Amino acid sequence: MGTMQITDPPKRLDTHILRSYSTLRWCMCIFGFMLPLLLVLGGINSLWWIPAPLEIQNSLSAYYHAGSMCTAFEGVYRDLFVGILAAISFCLIIYTGFGKLENWLLNIAGICLAGVAFFPTDWPEPQVLSACQVTQGFVTFTSSRLLGLPVSIHFASALAFFLMITLVNVFTALNTVKLIENARKRNFWEKLFSVARFLMPISLGLVLLLRIVTGTSIIGDRIVLWLECAGIWAFSFYWLLKSIEILNTKVDVDVINGNVQWASSSSGDELDRKELQYRRRHLVKRHRAK
Repeated sequence: MGTMQITDPPKRLDTHILRSYSTLRWCMCIFGFMLPLLLVLGGINSLWWIPAPLEIQNSLSAYYHAGSMCTAFEGVYRDLFVGILAAISFCLIIYTGFGKLENWLLNIAGICLAGVAFFPTDWPEPQVLSACQVTQGFVTFTSSRLLGLPVSIHFASALAFFLMITLVNVFTALNTVKLIENARKRNFWEKLFSVARFLMPISLGLVLLLRIVTGTSIIGDRIVLWLECAGIWAFSFYWLLKSIEILNTKVDVDVINGNVQWASSSSGDELDRKELQYRRRHLVKRHRAK
């Protein structure tokens, strides 16, 4: 029996690794941006595999069940909803952040998003519950509760996911920016992320403000759907900016080539270029002194 051989191995393993991590970032960006569009626009235009238009739901989570008004688990877009959320979840867990804090927050966010995908929300929705109760054989579906508390695992997971992503944006957005050697590029990305790091609370706040100011005249009664879309698009836009930044500045190349190193700080281990440069200069001085 012959020995298996790799016929087309990567020429450079570091390049192969960098492309893999870059792909993870772009996947999170694209999947997050497409999810609301696929569910909402696909539903009202009866795209993909559904035979008739699907009314816009009150939340993205409702698309898990949407298809039969009174019967749970018959969502025509259930597989699409679960599949995309699961894909984003795995990307978040697999992706290694530029620092321990970012890595832990992304891992927790990924686990929470898996909870959103695999623990569906209640069904039917409250506004049609009374109409469904007169249906023969009707049984309401109640989402699994978190440790016996009056809150569902689905809701707690969704809330924790958005919280973890907000913390990633606010506290770790500049982890790669501060490693950029070119001062002009570093200043540009610092200014951009000084605003972009707050995209999540800003976007959610704007939706709430719009509802308060205009009532139901613009966004109707679907406040949860708007909040979820704003949150997931803020998540996608952040990863779009982060992907463009790293692609433009080649910080990941510097990391893998050893031009930066891990250094301890009050927020955990993080990458640092200045410390490594200082140590190199110190070693050169010691070598010359000998």
